[in-house]
Amino acid sequence: MIHVAAPPVLIDGDLKVATRLGNVTSFLQKIYSVSPVNVTLERQTNASLNTRIHLNITVVENTRVELKVIDSVIEADGVTVVVSFTISSQEQFGEYQLVVSNNVMPAARRAVEFVPEGTLSYYT
Repeated sequence: MIHVAAPPVLIDGDLKVATRLGNVTSFLQKIYSVSPVNVTLERQTNASLNTRIHLNITVVENTRVELKVIDSVIEADGVTVVVSFTISSQEQFGEYQLVVSNNVMPAARRAVEFVPEGTLSYYT
């Protein structure tokens, strides 16, 4: 048996999410990994601002993918998760990094920007 250690994979590009203060907003994220993952949001900000956003992660779909590695086929778990959050203050709008990590480094990252509702012509 072959044991494969690999960082998680995200197949989606950067994302802008329109939301309103106090409303619950969600988006889907597909993740592929050979081991369990942890999903967080990170932001570099002025230390005096409380910009932490609490995430609720719900798995809505499980899939398996087969990856050919040299002469072997390795199965990896795929999940689609719903990332839900509430923007509770004006300071929380802006760009974040969605970070998906497992027991192998480096973590997968995706830029996610939260903007006030009405500032996008369409949702991406």
